[in-house]
Amino acid sequence: MRAMAIPSYGSLDRLTVIEAPSLDPASHQVRVRVHAAALNPADFKVILGTLKFLHARNFPMVLGYDYSGTVEAVGSRVSDLEVGAEVFGFLPYSPWNRRGSFAESLLADVGELARKPAGVSHVTAAAAATPGLTALQMLRDLGRVQDTAKRVLVTGASGGVGCLAVGIARRLGATVTAVGSGRGLELARKLGAEAVIDRKSVEPLTAAQGPFDVVLDAAAAYRWRQWRAKLAPGGTYVTTLPSLAFLADKLTSLLSATRVRFINVKSRAADLTLLGEWLVDGLEVPIDHVVPVRDVARALEQLHTGAVLGRIAVDIAGGF
Repeated sequence: MRAMAIPSYGSLDRLTVIEAPSLDPASHQVRVRVHAAALNPADFKVILGTLKFLHARNFPMVLGYDYSGTVEAVGSRVSDLEVGAEVFGFLPYSPWNRRGSFAESLLADVGELARKPAGVSHVTAAAAATPGLTALQMLRDLGRVQDTAKRVLVTGASGGVGCLAVGIARRLGATVTAVGSGRGLELARKLGAEAVIDRKSVEPLTAAQGPFDVVLDAAAAYRWRQWRAKLAPGGTYVTTLPSLAFLADKLTSLLSATRVRFINVKSRAADLTLLGEWLVDGLEVPIDHVVPVRDVARALEQLHTGAVLGRIAVDIAGGF
């Protein structure tokens, strides 16, 4: 099979198409023929070697996490999926992930994927997987937003996670204030934000009308201590990126009435199934554009500029 890989850590120009063996699934796995994938900021950082813990250090390293495709082989203990079933999900962000989704096929554990709804395209399903579950698990599990009139603030509301967080927060019963800029403000309103803050014209920390039950820092641009005064008692600040500053805030927050949390997103079958139901019901996944897999390096450069609204999807089936 063909795959997009790097021979070692370095720059984007090291990405190249390779021939790799197609592996047989273990007893609890399926092999998926990949139709579509999507780009994540993590892909760029893994290539540079700045987030080495997000992927096994084996080279050539096949990149990519999100995917949607068709089951082409099943393990001996798999009983609820059959060859030909359409599925979607994302591969683990961990050293256990030895091969990514920018490939014609991949192996996935059956507990970490779900059937793709018939009315949802492979491109949409792949684009929804990581940011959808990141937003869901940040809001529902860490922020404890669930069918209540809670107030949520989302930073980076025009990015991959931020876009999905606005729509998912609304479906969980929250009111949303979105922080963004430019065309992202119009998109945030379209997705359901009741209030928007233009970070380029005002200081969000001053302009935000708290208190908020959850500050979801999808952009990982702030710290808990900066938002502490705008959090309601019992409120939660959740970030997508751990750091030394995060650990310092975590310790300080032990003496506070508010909490500091970090999302370590997991691809769970039940959560993916719920996400699929929402996609059928109209949950929007903004997709900036779709690129063939051979153009992944150029697309990652675009993603890194921050000028992308929503997600960049990757055509695997016809993209090599």
